[in-house]
Amino acid sequence: MTEKLVLPGEFLSTEEEYVPGKNAYECEGEVCSGSTGHVEINSKTKEIGVKPIKQMQTLKVGSIVYGLVTLVKENSLTISLCQPPEGEKQIIGQSSAMLPVRNVSRDYVESLRDCFKIGDIVKARITKLTPQAIDVSTNEPELGVVKAFCSRCREPLHIFDRSLRCLSCGCSEPRKIARGYLLR
Repeated sequence: MTEKLVLPGEFLSTEEEYVPGKNAYECEGEVCSGSTGHVEINSKTKEIGVKPIKQMQTLKVGSIVYGLVTLVKENSLTISLCQPPEGEKQIIGQSSAMLPVRNVSRDYVESLRDCFKIGDIVKARITKLTPQAIDVSTNEPELGVVKAFCSRCREPLHIFDRSLRCLSCGCSEPRKIARGYLLR
């Protein structure tokens, strides 16, 4: 049987069915989750609770996130958030983040299209987090594009002396490259 994963505040049962157990609470006749984790039900004591997941991290201002560039506009770009490659799981309440041009680099940025392309994988830091929006920044050396693909043939770009080049077609492309750019 698959264990159900719940987030804080999520409905678990009614008060008539079960009483709140570990990491659960009662609110207006409903039993709700008090933490992120898997639901635990004790049929003998009629308790429902949550076994917390310690390796999951909630996003907050300052968290590092990874994402796929899905839209590049003149003054901002949209990044579709995904789980980090290191295996640390994060709770992502929203599926996308915005990167305003002012947060791209400490240097002057003439065009966002010179720093990012659709399909690039980006490492960024959260600067603003609200229920409606997530803003991120790449203005640190370890942040920026961690994997890019050629605009012509879509093959992976390789780094050569702080620039990216396609080994298949020879195309060179500018990017805001993160320290630790992935070669594979």
